[in-house]
Amino acid sequence: MKSTTKQLWLVFGPLLLAIVLCGAFFAYPWSGHRSPAIIQKAAVSLNNNVFKNQNIKTQAFEQRNPKYIPVFGSSELSRMDKYHPATLANKYHNYRLFLFGSRGTQSLPQLFNLATMEPQMKHRKAVMIISPQWFVKPGIERNAFTYYTGTYSDIYWLLAANPQSKYDQYTAQRLIQLTNPTGTLGSGAERIAQGKALSTWQRSVLTIEKRFLANQDRIFSGHFLTPRYENRIKPGMEALPITYNYDQLKHQAAIDKSRASTNNQLGVVNSFYNRQIKGHLKESRGSQKHFSYLQSPEYGDLEVVLNQFAKLHMDVLFVITPVNEKWEQQTGLNMSMYYQTVNKIKYQLQQQGFNNIVDYSHKGNDPSFMNDTIHLGWVGWVDLDQKINTFVNQTIPTPTYRMNDQFLTPTWANLIPTSQHLTNFTNRLH
Repeated sequence: MKSTTKQLWLVFGPLLLAIVLCGAFFAYPWSGHRSPAIIQKAAVSLNNNVFKNQNIKTQAFEQRNPKYIPVFGSSELSRMDKYHPATLANKYHNYRLFLFGSRGTQSLPQLFNLATMEPQMKHRKAVMIISPQWFVKPGIERNAFTYYTGTYSDIYWLLAANPQSKYDQYTAQRLIQLTNPTGTLGSGAERIAQGKALSTWQRSVLTIEKRFLANQDRIFSGHFLTPRYENRIKPGMEALPITYNYDQLKHQAAIDKSRASTNNQLGVVNSFYNRQIKGHLKESRGSQKHFSYLQSPEYGDLEVVLNQFAKLHMDVLFVITPVNEKWEQQTGLNMSMYYQTVNKIKYQLQQQGFNNIVDYSHKGNDPSFMNDTIHLGWVGWVDLDQKINTFVNQTIPTPTYRMNDQFLTPTWANLIPTSQHLTNFTNRLH
């Protein structure tokens, strides 16, 4: 018997010991302190692990010098020429930008991103860049959502969710639709979606799992950061004039853009044209004439983000992006539909008190304003930098918000924003 026990221990003992040591390692309360240099690097890395975890970004917003301003957006943030607002802020201003967004980070991923840093976001100024292209009929792609959220941020949101809130019920329903979560996370999301509180058992299990994931984040989050600061921001700063001058920067940006877009008639930079368009012009002709952004679940997803901003008493500058006019003519995109979409977005914002809006939707005819087909760049970045700088440094009270859960409904998501339809919907709000 002793011999059998010894043999079993020799076989399974090392495995059990490894499991215990591994558990102890991840359960140990690591400090996870990050140096200013790591935070600076992470702020412009557009790294997915930074986005969907917590450690680095909360430390950034807890420090006072330099002050970090969150910028929530998507793929436009990666267009880092030397006039990018992150470059200009590092060079000239009394704050730094912390960039949250890559291709596919639409409203709902940004909500879960916000959930992991609620205390740090209270009463904070922020910028949110909204692309009308988000508002396609299916809404956010399932693969994009699952890539930019993770178990840690899902649990973080779920533990703080209010089962009586229609906003949280909606978010739980979307979480189930997009990820079909299993286990305690899945059953917990189902309870919130039904308006029921988490059970004591669910809350205990999720709290333990959250603790383990938090320690993983503290251990690993400072590693494998994309070196955009070293490769893009720092060289851009060195190439800029010593003294800030808005008009001179705009003038030089226009010159630089014209020099960088010499191989095509669309007004996009050469590298983008070679990589994305060259050889595909024929099939792109008329390819977007049936596109519509007027009906989409994205309107409800945007609404839960707005509610989060209001709950945290944040003051947010919203930026609506343009479409390159020559690309719109090439693809046949219906610009009447596009401007209706912009008006619907602005209506949703303004009806609830979000009035700080920079509407660039009519800037698509300025060839120096854009980097490519749908993304800001060059003069557009210089102009946005000035808008952000003014917004960050102005001292006015945080707006009073008037949230209305009618904007969560299918009625709003599917509403075609004619004048009559908007009038009828306004009557529902009061």
